[in-house]
Amino acid sequence: MKSTVKYIVTLLFLFTGVLPFYAGAQSVREERKLISEGNKLFTERKYAEAAKKYEEALGVNSLSAVSRYNLGLAQIKQVTNPQDTTPKSKSLLDNARKNLSSVASMAKEKPGLASKANYNLGNLEYNCKEYKGAVDYYKQALRINPDDESARKNLRIAQKQLENQNQDKNKDQNQQNQDQNKDQNKDQNKDQQKDQNKNQDQNKNPDKKDQQKDNNISQQTANQILQAMDNKENQTRARVNRANKGEKSTGTGGSRKRW
Repeated sequence: MKSTVKYIVTLLFLFTGVLPFYAGAQSVREERKLISEGNKLFTERKYAEAAKKYEEALGVNSLSAVSRYNLGLAQIKQVTNPQDTTPKSKSLLDNARKNLSSVASMAKEKPGLASKANYNLGNLEYNCKEYKGAVDYYKQALRINPDDESARKNLRIAQKQLENQNQDKNKDQNQQNQDQNKDQNKDQNKDQQKDQNKNQDQNKNPDKKDQQKDNNISQQTANQILQAMDNKENQTRARVNRANKGEKSTGTGGSRKRW
């Protein structure tokens, strides 16, 4: 694993190569001189000083892909931890991305240099644990130069890391969903228990209005029963009275049969 990490962080460095032709032999010599001085400082690990030489070379020829490529590498080398988010480190890496991306887009004009720029952008993204970006840059490097075995090897490593990263994310998401469901069930159980307690309290202590309503119904029913009883007694009393009158009539005048 140590050799893999070391391989990933290895950055390619391009020494002075063929420069774009433009008028002015003096300017060409000056640009080459500055790039050479920058390269010497780079090999001595004086990356900030090397970056200044490359910037001076770009001042002479703003179209120099070599100067811009080497500047991007020197800026990356000034950051010991690619995941450092302090303003200085962030600014250096952002500028390195811009410079290398500018060279990476020159696939038609300078395919060799563009392939190396994509490769190093892949290394940068890998060390920032941005594995998706690293995979994309390594693929682009291979599209430009299919024979780049370094890019091919790093691509496989980055793809594996991306797969592991996605699995960890899915695992975390599943755990988060389980925790959310557990919390929701817990809340629902609390609400259900609260409703049950409320219903029990209502059964023990009914509402006053309900009590009054129940009492009214009971009194009405009682009145109906009493009224029915009174009616029944009145009917009985009437029958008794009629019967008594008949007996009297029979006693005084005697009964008279009709044939």
